[in-house]
Amino acid sequence: MPSVDSVKVAVRVRPFSQREKDAGSRCVISMNSSSTSIYDPKNPGHMKTFTFDLAYWSHSGFLKDKDGMLVSAGSNSRYAGQVKCIQRAI
Repeated sequence: MPSVDSVKVAVRVRPFSQREKDAGSRCVISMNSSSTSIYDPKNPGHMKTFTFDLAYWSHSGFLKDKDGMLVSAGSNSRYAGQVKCIQRAI
């Protein structure tokens, strides 16, 4: 009997870099559970939706702690930091 392999696919929407902020970039991605939608900024009605095994929102909902690390802004925040993403993935 052949062996069956599987791969989990994860996506994480990271915060904008300073360069992206300076350029006035807009976030064109939204997440709802494992469903991720990407909008065309030139045609907002045009959207592509993808489903991933794991999806993490890290674009907003965070604060910087005293060491400059990004942490969740509170219990209602959707923010998932890098450590949280790694722990859930393994």
